[in-house]
Amino acid sequence: MLIKSNRLTRRDFLAACAKATLGSAGMYATMGSLNLLNAQIVPPGNYRALVCVFLLGGNDAFNMIIPRGNPEYSEYASTRQTLAVEQSALLAINPITSQGGATFEFNPNMPEVQNLFETGRLAVIANVGALLQPTTKAEVQNFSANLPPQLFSHNDQQAFIQSLQTGTAREGWAGQMADLLAGVNANPLLSMNITLSGANVLQSTTTSTPYALNSAGVSKLDRVDPASVDPLIQARAQVFNDLLNDSNNHMFAREFAVVQQRARDLSEEINNALDQQAPLNTAFPANNKLADNLQMVARMIAARDTLQMSRQVFFVGMDGFDTHGDQAFHHPGLLQQLSAGLNAFYQATVELGVADQVTTFTASDFGRTLTSNGDGT
Repeated sequence: MLIKSNRLTRRDFLAACAKATLGSAGMYATMGSLNLLNAQIVPPGNYRALVCVFLLGGNDAFNMIIPRGNPEYSEYASTRQTLAVEQSALLAINPITSQGGATFEFNPNMPEVQNLFETGRLAVIANVGALLQPTTKAEVQNFSANLPPQLFSHNDQQAFIQSLQTGTAREGWAGQMADLLAGVNANPLLSMNITLSGANVLQSTTTSTPYALNSAGVSKLDRVDPASVDPLIQARAQVFNDLLNDSNNHMFAREFAVVQQRARDLSEEINNALDQQAPLNTAFPANNKLADNLQMVARMIAARDTLQMSRQVFFVGMDGFDTHGDQAFHHPGLLQQLSAGLNAFYQATVELGVADQVTTFTASDFGRTLTSNGDGT
């Protein structure tokens, strides 16, 4: 049996403070200095949210949506070789229009997505990517093509997709949107942008960052909880409060105290708001990290009125799509988790009565080659 010690080192304490500060930093996105448009408060009930599910590593979309009939499937299979999905296993769909006369089917591991498509709740947007103009292989090789920066770099392409900007000073489009709409939410502390996957370019600008949660809610400072039954933790919490409330002449110390106190107040507000909501009846799949994070997004949406939020953007990252090797083993499972997670989240929005007010979309670093390297793409 392992018993956790209540001893707290200086390093542990500073690390915990840093984590709490990261979560609170996003509150500046909605402060008055960013109220560029002096937006009016949105009436209750007029709620809108965007949920970005970012497939980190570069999703192989050629094995997500696959041509149905010949000769398109024959060309797909001969090029993909061992990575080709068996034609008889594909999940048929009936699109209103087709791409260039061809028809398509979904990967067999995505039955939930197939159903959402067939019922008109999901759309496929084809030919979306980072290229700035139609480009040939010859133009790339002779350096005459106008290409995005660092086209084959995962980090650079993630930043480019999330900001549509080049250079080092990148500001995400969701972060810019939050800056422009500062004041539209009645809550002056909680950022419009919420991340379940830590720092990201999409929701950040030079003046604002997203508020960070995890699938369990808001992380609290360890071993300084005044509500603890442990006398040592109670005493430590009292000392911490005394330090925060102490009048200090040093500007850095004063600012640190302000940020820490604001972080504690906001985390308590969010956790209390989450606790007030009735449990969701929608069943989310087990052993699915994406589903866990989307369930927390659904819980935050359920608490929208309590938190006085009318416009929100959520960011949820899903790892594992860098499939240079062993793709035939890993990619089907990723698609299954994605399909099940997206479906559960949509059903939760139906339960909450906001299915037509919440738009979920996927994005990724870039697509992958139709050709195979023998084990991946």
